[in-house]
Amino acid sequence: MESVTAAPAPTRKPKPLPAWIKLRLAAINFVNPSRLANNNIVELPFGKILKLNAPANEVAAMEFVRANTAIPVPKILDLYDPQPNGSAHILMTRIPGTPLGHALPSMTPAQIQSVASDLAGYLAQLHQLAPPTPASSSPQVSIPVSGTALGPGYDHRLGSHHWGPFPTVAAFHTFVRFGEPLSDWAHEPAVVEVHGKPEGAYRVRYTHADLSPRNILVDAAAGKITGIIDWEFGGWYPEYWEYTKMHYCARPHWKRWLDAVGREGGVERYEREVVAEEVIGLRAGPYGYD
Repeated sequence: MESVTAAPAPTRKPKPLPAWIKLRLAAINFVNPSRLANNNIVELPFGKILKLNAPANEVAAMEFVRANTAIPVPKILDLYDPQPNGSAHILMTRIPGTPLGHALPSMTPAQIQSVASDLAGYLAQLHQLAPPTPASSSPQVSIPVSGTALGPGYDHRLGSHHWGPFPTVAAFHTFVRFGEPLSDWAHEPAVVEVHGKPEGAYRVRYTHADLSPRNILVDAAAGKITGIIDWEFGGWYPEYWEYTKMHYCARPHWKRWLDAVGREGGVERYEREVVAEEVIGLRAGPYGYD
């Protein structure tokens, strides 16, 4: 396994929400009472963003990636109002750029391919990370499918609750199949092929797990990524998960983007895994894991 990557030590403890932010939130609620219920991102003066009720894993993921890669990730400035479930409000820097999903319709093929090339380089950095290992323990022999800190993970593809950690990819696959034995899926060859591979066929790699065009900020004219945001699903997954999640609930107008990603030599394609995930997703429906 790769050498162990040190997780950044906690740099701050959550504190009470300051009065000036409380006033801003009160003003938003006064003007539009449903605004904060439908959108937990609040733009603040001086190049700052407040993300409300962000899970603890998002904080861990952002600090881990920012400390160990060159990926442009917002800098966490403060944490406010901690909740019993570990969530808190994150005050962070605003990263310049336009969401790729908004920019795509007006981008040229060359600009889109340039952004895909940027992403391939950042994925290489992500997938070379090794998990944090407490100083008191021996290095990890195998990486569990888990959240950033090797505890429970979260991904809305798998419902609204935390799951795992799972000691092996096979155990994770059993969970993905709702606990059903693989023999129950004999009529779905893609699922049998993917989930039937021997342990070790898929490496466990650090994954953003939600690299849709809405979470990639770009300078469209330059064809460059300026930031990657929304790290709440970040964690350790089978190596194909990043690619299949890019295709999860994809919009029709994302096709040019997904085709460009598929053309990048640095991005490994997992087409059978995409098919398997689509089949399982159809059976799961919106509430299959809840």
